[in-house]
Amino acid sequence: MHVRISIFISVILFAVLSVYLLGCERINQVVQPDATTVPTETTLKIGVIQPSNTFTTFSQGAETARAQINEKGGVLGMEVEFVSRNNQPVATDPPTPEASVSAAKELIEMEEVFALLGPVYSTNSVEVGPIAQQAQRLMLPGSSGSNVPAVGDYVFLITVPNPFQGKVMANFAMNPDELSATTAATIYEKDDVYSTDLVQAFEAAFQEIGGEIVHSGTYSAGDTTFTALLTDIHTVIPDVICCPSFQPEVPLLINEARQLGIKATFLGGSAWDDRERFLSILEDNSVLDGSYYPTNFSVATPDADVQEFVMAYSALFGSPPDGIAASGYDAMRLLARAIEGAGSLDRVAVRNAFAAISGYKRATTISHYDENRHPVKSLTIQVIQDG
Repeated sequence: MHVRISIFISVILFAVLSVYLLGCERINQVVQPDATTVPTETTLKIGVIQPSNTFTTFSQGAETARAQINEKGGVLGMEVEFVSRNNQPVATDPPTPEASVSAAKELIEMEEVFALLGPVYSTNSVEVGPIAQQAQRLMLPGSSGSNVPAVGDYVFLITVPNPFQGKVMANFAMNPDELSATTAATIYEKDDVYSTDLVQAFEAAFQEIGGEIVHSGTYSAGDTTFTALLTDIHTVIPDVICCPSFQPEVPLLINEARQLGIKATFLGGSAWDDRERFLSILEDNSVLDGSYYPTNFSVATPDADVQEFVMAYSALFGSPPDGIAASGYDAMRLLARAIEGAGSLDRVAVRNAFAAISGYKRATTISHYDENRHPVKSLTIQVIQDG
């Protein structure tokens, strides 16, 4: 079983990717460090909020970066130490906002970590953001919800934000050289910040360029059958179905849709990039063939920085990384560069250095951060083939 990666689109925002620096990272230094502010600590403690049983490659990507950084002498001479907390009390249920908030408070108040990596789910990140902001801790989540950084200037997205994902997928769906769709149905998980945000972005973009949304429906986390929802969709015969939510529900939903005779092409979101788990739900993944999803990372990218990450990650964990792993890796790399750019552990200086990042190039490439603290970066669309 494998995923053959087909790159269809590399969309660049604001035509800024011409500023990339090949094979290196660059951060605009906005603070000249004072010798008196150079840290005397020997260890840099970073908090990691990681579900125990989903999207686990986020912390593994971060661990890959941590190992590389420490091998090169750490950050400003400090060895990076991770202090991790699980925000998934029940392994078979999604991680919860309550557990995420508790983890963040413990990491900040008791462990006194300098910054937070995670959470992954946007529903959890929007609850943790205010805690990080009040404590002036940089928070670098693995989520893509457009409103996650809205709480304040210490929260930055790492992966491609949902509005861009939705716009790219809508254009891809309607492109006459790709799917030539004119009608679409949308499905999102009830009360989930990520999938609601992405579906709204897709619907707005699809309609703006002349498409018609013929049905929009929801399901709840934990659902295993979707007959009523899919029957309604079957009657309107959409060309595509945008369903960007999580496993295990989405593979089960697509399987049931095919059993009902729905032939529409399924379009996902970055949440599908938890590939090992996404492709482990069904006994026969052939029903997923021809489905597309966006990611800001591809193991097939023939770039030295990308392949260095792929080899380092694979050596540590025995399998190639996915887009979730790339986000964790870049989060730690970006944090280290911001601290080095500030030349100290002054929280304001590090925050300003992070905001001034430009021309970053590692697992993924970030031109710069916009005013919403969203990364300006390219996006790749991948297709599932041969299960």
